[in-house]
Amino acid sequence: MKLSQLSEKDIYVNKQYKGECRGVAISLKSHAVRYLLCASTKTQSNTDYSVGIGAVLNVDDAITLSRLRPSYPRGCAKIAIGLPVYSFEGGYLGVVTDLDIRDFVATKLYTDRGESFPILSVFACSDAVILRKEQPFPLGQRIPAPLLPLFTNKTEGVVTKGVLRAAAQKKSLVKLTLSLPPFQLGI
Repeated sequence: MKLSQLSEKDIYVNKQYKGECRGVAISLKSHAVRYLLCASTKTQSNTDYSVGIGAVLNVDDAITLSRLRPSYPRGCAKIAIGLPVYSFEGGYLGVVTDLDIRDFVATKLYTDRGESFPILSVFACSDAVILRKEQPFPLGQRIPAPLLPLFTNKTEGVVTKGVLRAAAQKKSLVKLTLSLPPFQLGI
């Protein structure tokens, strides 16, 4: 399901019109959709209430709720179509055009510039979406001593593109990655 499929759908409770869906609020920890952001009328441009996702019965032609108990989304990022997207450094990345939602868990954010970003990169969201800087993981990290003979001839080594290429060729990339922080499962 996509946010564009939810957005601007009518909301009904017991066949009574209650408004229109404008966006979703997702948990910052689990990225699960927790709330629907709603407006009371179609002409209203902003949202004035939110409803917990547990109240949703059906999302076919319209959104049908079992009850209308408005609640405030706490600990959530509010995402709606049309929000501007910025990098952590302040670079403009476009406007939100869609959000990929699978089993009510957000996975990807799409912009009008044709780019998509994993939802894990969302740092903050209010009047704009701010994406955190992507870490060039695991480049530059030290290779644990027991694994040095597998990937390099040196007595000390750091992860480089060549080391990653060699690990992939030796089919040991997973072993190398799991031995580096934050995993460090051991060897």
